[in-house]
Amino acid sequence: MDSYRRGKQVERDQTRPRVRSRYRPILPVIWTIGTVLAFLVLPFGWDAVVAVVFVLHLFFAGLVHGDIRALRRQGLEWGFTRHLWFAAAFVLPLVALAYYVYSGRRIAAENERRNTGDGEAVERRDAAESADGRVESE
Repeated sequence: MDSYRRGKQVERDQTRPRVRSRYRPILPVIWTIGTVLAFLVLPFGWDAVVAVVFVLHLFFAGLVHGDIRALRRQGLEWGFTRHLWFAAAFVLPLVALAYYVYSGRRIAAENERRNTGDGEAVERRDAAESADGRVESE
């Protein structure tokens, strides 16, 4: 046999790089700065607070959109929910923090799947845990 590896052996040996979020780490910082700014402009009237909140939501929607695009380029599929996250970040106040938590879970799960080499092992483990009726903490 020649020294070339073929088929499933090559697929098993390939490792995909870890998924890294581009804008996720700055979301809580921006949210905190925006909250402080909203309270600081409160003496200038509600119009100023609404303007700060509006600008922040535009910024959050842009960050969420850019982050999801960067994650999709790395192979993390979002499906239709990417549109919902973008729209919700534009309209609702706490969605940026919810996206921060949710995307962190999605990224961790994808990185764990990539580290094991196959997604089926993670799915089998999850199925075994749900069949036992207990969840083991890591």
